[in-house]
Amino acid sequence: MTISQLVEESGAQMRIFDLGRRITKISKKDFADFEQLGKAYPTPYLKHAWVAVLSWNPKKAGQHNIWFLKLPLDEQNILQPGPRDAFLQHWLRVVADPDKEHGEAPCSFKPDQNRMAYFHAVSLMTLGQPTTQYYATARAYLSGDLGWENWQQLGLQGLAEVVARISEDNNEKLLAQAIGQMPAVPRNVLLGYLENSQPGHELTVAINDCLSTVVAAGPQAADLAAFARALSNSVNEQQRQLLLQAILAHPVSKSVEVLAAIGSRCWHDLEGELLKAYLECLAVNEQGDNAFMALVADLMTLAGMRERILTVFRSPERSEALSSAIGKLMNLVSASTGSVQ
Repeated sequence: MTISQLVEESGAQMRIFDLGRRITKISKKDFADFEQLGKAYPTPYLKHAWVAVLSWNPKKAGQHNIWFLKLPLDEQNILQPGPRDAFLQHWLRVVADPDKEHGEAPCSFKPDQNRMAYFHAVSLMTLGQPTTQYYATARAYLSGDLGWENWQQLGLQGLAEVVARISEDNNEKLLAQAIGQMPAVPRNVLLGYLENSQPGHELTVAINDCLSTVVAAGPQAADLAAFARALSNSVNEQQRQLLLQAILAHPVSKSVEVLAAIGSRCWHDLEGELLKAYLECLAVNEQGDNAFMALVADLMTLAGMRERILTVFRSPERSEALSSAIGKLMNLVSASTGSVQ
């Protein structure tokens, strides 16, 4: 039995979401194929598929279940079925004896506060439920009506709902007008939510202008990481890549926080010269060889990235620092596998 089959047999409907690199929908067919070991997971993160399964029974209004699951993958990003099966057995025991304490389910995880807020916002939309009371407060703040310094009263939930409903209530224009006015803390939270959306041209230009101002003032690593995340799914590919180049050219880009944000969210853009610039920064990152190896290893699990990275590794134009980091990585791989392809 699979998760898909269990939900179907219960008479419920479901939606599946990827919670690894960003929060996106997964089609039921793709998830069913993945569970049947017929398809690799397209966006693995740290060798796992991080998924949320939202299910509800149309005959039982107002009731729904959410499972947050961290499913282990093999070297080809195919599901390792054992842990998934252990989760199913746990759930069947819960259904059979709901009054008994069964402990924590295998493969379960708890998303951080920001991801939980955004997933809740998406769930409300999926279930056809209204926004929370925080939505109106967030919109009032973004309109400037509450004063830009009065952000402490904002709930994460309200900002998440505005971004989740970016195509409603003129929200994209509202965000474009607000982004350059906001203090760093709420702005960076908002930028983080935007990785799950697709900022249009007007909002992307506003993010670009705001980034220029922040860079001129001397950014912190958290600032550049937040901007990289916000731009990762924007509609203007060429502008997005130019902005990523600008971020990588800044001294703060040596921070692992910045490099991890780019590697985990902007992997689609990492090829050619932009990938080379990224790896050059990663080779001299502030945390050294371990961070280089971990971030490169994670990137290599994504479709097509291994070939791109190896092309840069073979480049005669790579720096001495990158050559040294590559040598240490290859030695580690050679020691663990006996060969390097």
